[in-house]
Amino acid sequence: MRRNKLNHLYGAALCILAALSVFVSCKEKKAEEDVPVVLTVPRTALGNTADEQYIRVSAGSNWLLVLTFQEGVEAWAKVDRTSGSGSASDLVFSYDENCTSEERSCTLTLLCGTGRSEVTVRQQAGENIDGLRPDKVKAYLELPATESKSRFFFTRNMKRGSAQVRNYSFYLDTAAKVAVWVAYPLNSSLIGSGSRTNEWGVDPKVPEKYQPVIAFGGFQGGYQRGHQIPSADRLEYNSNVDTFYGTNMTPQRGELNDHAWKVLEGKVRDCSRQLDTLYVVTGADIAGSTEYALDNMGKKITVPVGYYKALLGYKKGGSIGSSTGGYIAIAFYFEHRAYADDDIKAQSMSVAELEKKLGYDLFVNLPAAVGESTAAKVESEADPWWYNTFSR
Repeated sequence: MRRNKLNHLYGAALCILAALSVFVSCKEKKAEEDVPVVLTVPRTALGNTADEQYIRVSAGSNWLLVLTFQEGVEAWAKVDRTSGSGSASDLVFSYDENCTSEERSCTLTLLCGTGRSEVTVRQQAGENIDGLRPDKVKAYLELPATESKSRFFFTRNMKRGSAQVRNYSFYLDTAAKVAVWVAYPLNSSLIGSGSRTNEWGVDPKVPEKYQPVIAFGGFQGGYQRGHQIPSADRLEYNSNVDTFYGTNMTPQRGELNDHAWKVLEGKVRDCSRQLDTLYVVTGADIAGSTEYALDNMGKKITVPVGYYKALLGYKKGGSIGSSTGGYIAIAFYFEHRAYADDDIKAQSMSVAELEKKLGYDLFVNLPAAVGESTAAKVESEADPWWYNTFSR
């Protein structure tokens, strides 16, 4: 009798366990179904050079990732993992250089159960400009956005001791034959020591026909050879020589270059000596320009309608930017005309204001360093530290 009772209890327990198993299984299945199937590709507009980026998969169970290319086009991109289970944020999507004259696309499709997520990426056409070979875009903190199809990114290094460090990068507009911006890091160590070389030359990274040749007397038409990264920001011999290339020059009026702009350049160096690093973007605004100057070869070089500087400072330890991780920013814009030498503060604005004026993103890599909300705060406010430093 007792044995029968135990058997009944055992049987009941098995039923309960089976029911629980079904319940848990259903619950897990429901939880899997509740996870949205989402494929996230941060950059869908790709440059024509080879590169890679992390993509993310959100899924609750087994998934498959399929890459589809245009008909007749060979596969030019891949993902290091095309299947898995559950969410993943470390998939590497890599792609080859586009050496054709046509834009191309690739569609990535994530399949999970009955769920589906699809993203199409497009890669800009390759260079059909003779001899022009842009560099791969880096993740340097000072860089603005580089998404234009008619402008090309270049960067160069310099030696500090036995190490190779970056000197500056520039974004070349081949039609205007000027760089629309030059970006670089700045501090006492990077400035170095030495003197101005005045070794005006043709940049070996760019064909001569896409840059000013101004070694013999400069521009015609009364314009000076205006540096974007100043000679005084790179005093070591070889790095200073690099600042005298035609790609670093624009036709600039002396009433600006020799006065307010020169004062601003000196203030920027002063600021950099008080920071761990100052990230600088110096730009030439050519939007709507109808003027040009002639170089030594008779080429027409676009005269900018204005110039700007965007500054992102970093100081470890919280003495400045205590609420933004030690980062602060400010910007300046000058129309291409004369200003009083002390008229610097009146031309200042937030980086966000300058971005709105120019129509493109400055310090595009800052959100990855500090987060979207902090980056927005840094770019929307000019910290009082700047004005205290610029007034000295």
